[in-house]
Amino acid sequence: MDAPIPFQDLIDLVERRQPGGDPLAYLTESVLVSDQLGELADDLVGHFVALAREGGASWAEVGASLGVTKQAAQKRFVSGARRGARGKGLFTRFDAPAREVVKRAVAHAQQGGQGEIGTLHLLLGLIDDGECLAARAIVGLDVSLGEVRVAARGAMAPGREGGRRGHIPFGDDSKKVLELALREAIRVGDRQIRTEHILLAILRDERSAGSKALAGLQITRRSVEDWLEAAA
Repeated sequence: MDAPIPFQDLIDLVERRQPGGDPLAYLTESVLVSDQLGELADDLVGHFVALAREGGASWAEVGASLGVTKQAAQKRFVSGARRGARGKGLFTRFDAPAREVVKRAVAHAQQGGQGEIGTLHLLLGLIDDGECLAARAIVGLDVSLGEVRVAARGAMAPGREGGRRGHIPFGDDSKKVLELALREAIRVGDRQIRTEHILLAILRDERSAGSKALAGLQITRRSVEDWLEAAA
């Protein structure tokens, strides 16, 4: 059977999304494309599940066609559950503590009245959980989380008084860092993005505000990597 999507077309798509990219950039993009293909595959099957249901098929019959139980088919393809599972993209790769970091970063941007979520917000989101591995690495380098908080807030541009509500977009620097976090996870063979990967990603992008705040406290990528290796 011929492949439904020619393999070369997928390679071309990855390269178009990362024009002039290096091999690691292509690798990161290929993971993101793979996740999106998984979502599309789920949508494709879901489309025909819906048609079967509209045609009078029972959930038991749908499950039998899929090779799963009635209950498993319902759990996977009930429309509300599927809508909630779609569109997460990169964030499906984050483990629970890392997802909380991103949520806290959003909250910091809203509370500070900033117009976008930046790397300083991600840094604040990291240190809010003193028990996560990223925060423990910082403390292990003899820098208090309070010092990091002061440095991050001091480097932050003034925001709208009274804060902001509703959607706040991620800035280009924070988008880059989140993609670099995926690259950090891939580099060490982890399937999920963890808090330490976010910290290393912030430090990797030396031009980001978050990286500069950490550099001012003598926290470097190498020092964090050495601490993590010793703690493993």
